[in-house]
Amino acid sequence: METACRTIVITGASGGIGRATAEVFAARGYRLALIARGRTGLEAAVREAERVGAAKVIAIEADVADAHAVEAAAERAEEELGPIDVWVNDGFASAFAPFTEITPEKFRHVTEVTYFGYVYATRSALVRMLPRDAG
Repeated sequence: METACRTIVITGASGGIGRATAEVFAARGYRLALIARGRTGLEAAVREAERVGAAKVIAIEADVADAHAVEAAAERAEEELGPIDVWVNDGFASAFAPFTEITPEKFRHVTEVTYFGYVYATRSALVRMLPRDAG
């Protein structure tokens, strides 16, 4: 285990690569803010992170396609865990169907989550990291 305790924020942390990334950082003893839309997956990710050694873990339900929700998540992460050292963007959405069966609304949703989610999260991270020249 590393001696420095860092604060890590991970979007899309309830499953897949985001959840695996949380486990790796947890095993190093870091503080984690796990962000995703689904409460059940988040709770399971928190339990896993605690089991492998995270210093502290918080679950934040938020839709990364909502800029205000992402900003509120970043604020909460810093309030509860301290300055953010690392921000991992892994939240995304997809559509599994033949192209002609995917509605324009579904394409819009996928684009908003996958593109704007990264934009909003990166902005929230940089607003905090740039003034400190750290992160």
